[in-house]
Amino acid sequence: MKITAILTTAAVAAALCSCAGSETADTENGRIQVYTSFYAMYSLTSEIAGDKADVYNLCPTGSEPHDFEPTASDMAKLADADVFIYSGMGMEHWTKSISESLSGSDVIITEASASVPNTPENGDPHVWLDPENAYAELEAIANALTEADPSNSGYYSERLEDCRQRIDELDKAYEDAAASFASDIIITSHEAYANLCSAYGLTQMGINGVDNSEDPTPSRMAEIENFIKENNVKYIFTEPLSTSKIAETISSDTGCGILSLDPFEGNAEGKDYFTVMYENLDALKTALS
Repeated sequence: MKITAILTTAAVAAALCSCAGSETADTENGRIQVYTSFYAMYSLTSEIAGDKADVYNLCPTGSEPHDFEPTASDMAKLADADVFIYSGMGMEHWTKSISESLSGSDVIITEASASVPNTPENGDPHVWLDPENAYAELEAIANALTEADPSNSGYYSERLEDCRQRIDELDKAYEDAAASFASDIIITSHEAYANLCSAYGLTQMGINGVDNSEDPTPSRMAEIENFIKENNVKYIFTEPLSTSKIAETISSDTGCGILSLDPFEGNAEGKDYFTVMYENLDALKTALS
């Protein structure tokens, strides 16, 4: 992943100073102002916030959260926010600079993954693809919103409780499906699914590793194609934000089909976390049954 510096120290300071003393947006409508790092965090935060907070997503539609670079305008908005929520574990390298820039301000900064119960050995930061981890992030989000807006603590607690039930239902749906899968190996465009696989007894074979910034080597392509042929793999998975050219080459060489498995990094056409996870489950059923 290509990670570049997001702002110079001088630019950050200028962005923060430019909004010093300005009227915060929450004084206009009575709702707290919450910014999230990318779409998965936006979706989970919206589940808790309901109509009591204004939630904004920093990473634009179609952009990789790994490579996103906040602008001076973004920094000014953050300095005027009540809460900033990011996932962490290296998913958004640029948030370190944001946290340092906002240190000492009144903005509540929350690393949602700080207390997730399950983390894979390879350090895959896509923790929300394990529903139990997603719930831990929802809890962290609810705590942050309650800290910023204690008068609505009961409201946030009720929405968290509702999410607990929906997470349990989602988890059971995955467990029931996994019990009947004919295969337990998924071939993906890159290894973003360690959390999902660990939760449901699957093994991923990534065309690329956790880092999806470079094309696979010829030897890796040959290894993948041989595995597909030898094990009669029916489908390989691509992602919405990744090019499908390599997958199309593998499909042409081996005769396997192509399905989408969404790691929920970008804006999924307005879909929420639960919708995307159930769509992923349908794709897994097609590929592995």
